[in-house]
Amino acid sequence: MTTTETTEATTSWRPMIGLFLAQMLMSFNVAALPVSIGGMVDEFGVPPTTAGTAIVVYGLAVAALVMVGAKLGQRVGWVLIFRIVVATFAISSLMMLIGPSIGWIIAAQVVAGASAAIIVPSLVALIAENYRGRQQATAVGSLGSARAISGVTAFFIGGALGTLVGWRPVFAVVLGIAVLVFLLSFALRGDKGDPGISIDLVAAVLIGLAIVSLTLGFNNLNGWGVLSATDDAPFHIGGVSPAPLLIVLGVVLGQLFFLWTRRRTRAGKVPLVSLSVLGRGSERAAVYAMFIVVMLEAALNFTVPLYIQIVQGRTPSTPRSR
Repeated sequence: MTTTETTEATTSWRPMIGLFLAQMLMSFNVAALPVSIGGMVDEFGVPPTTAGTAIVVYGLAVAALVMVGAKLGQRVGWVLIFRIVVATFAISSLMMLIGPSIGWIIAAQVVAGASAAIIVPSLVALIAENYRGRQQATAVGSLGSARAISGVTAFFIGGALGTLVGWRPVFAVVLGIAVLVFLLSFALRGDKGDPGISIDLVAAVLIGLAIVSLTLGFNNLNGWGVLSATDDAPFHIGGVSPAPLLIVLGVVLGQLFFLWTRRRTRAGKVPLVSLSVLGRGSERAAVYAMFIVVMLEAALNFTVPLYIQIVQGRTPSTPRSR
């Protein structure tokens, strides 16, 4: 028996339990939000679109900060940064439980999204540091099943609690998972990080603003107007809606990010993200496929519960009485 086989046979799965639950933590939170929209609308007396902002800001924070999160993990050390962001995710759940207004709820999801932006790259990095060979492949594959399990579980548990008790208790489940993940994180091993790793702040700002602009633009096309500004638009420029202007701004900022990254690479400096991952057609196809899968998942998680609650007038878990 080789050394590698011996290591694989004796490596404990206990660290993976914590990583598996960390993936469930994020997915459960995301899936629980749409189920809770109806309860938030009733409790705070706000329109569904305002309550739905909590979902939007979560995604914004994740998308805008995930690249920076990967660099922070390398700089600080994956295990330490993982524990910190799991703790902040727990704080966001506590904010959801005690928040007195919709502003608290939105702020809580900003904290959760910022935490998830670092948890996402941490999972892959920590699997690579704790497992080898077949165990590593099995561990990576299990993260996908964690997303599916947590999504279905959140719909059932969130729907039942939302109907029988209220929307807040579902986030007590999220808090419990976060505490358990934090405790299990002490079974993980990882390096201490490299303080010499630099973070390209210019690229981070460019890509962050690009994502925020694009998301706000597309998200508000219907409310603010596709071209001409509606009465709901916060402002207008010569009668033109800010939504398409934000989309154009996002595209421009995105192109500036690519130009800056290429310039930094040619200068021999470390970029925020290496564009070599898009160098071949097969690699680009893989990225596009992953984007489509995540986009469809987010669309389903958002639209199905809202359609059931708002359009059909049903509760999160019970059919409408006839």
